[in-house]
Amino acid sequence: MIKIVPDPPRLTTVHTQFSACNNSHKPLFAVCDGVDIEDALVHLSMTLRSAFETNTQVCEQVDRSAGGLAWATYHSLEISQALVESLLTGLALQKGSG
Repeated sequence: MIKIVPDPPRLTTVHTQFSACNNSHKPLFAVCDGVDIEDALVHLSMTLRSAFETNTQVCEQVDRSAGGLAWATYHSLEISQALVESLLTGLALQKGSG
């Protein structure tokens, strides 16, 4: 059977520069354009996991006065990681049903 309606184009990243230290110099790094959204989300998930693990160590070692900030960061990273994992699962389910 011939498919009448083509699949929509896959979402991709756009060129985005970062690491300019509050615009004190030119950005040092950039996200490349044209990277498939699923690949970008996988890399984001790995980056968040690394930040999450590092921050967990900070939470275990910091004194009480700064502990609240470390735990707030912990929860923000946890939320971010859950959202990325949810998006990746949604993409996988969509790919499997389409």
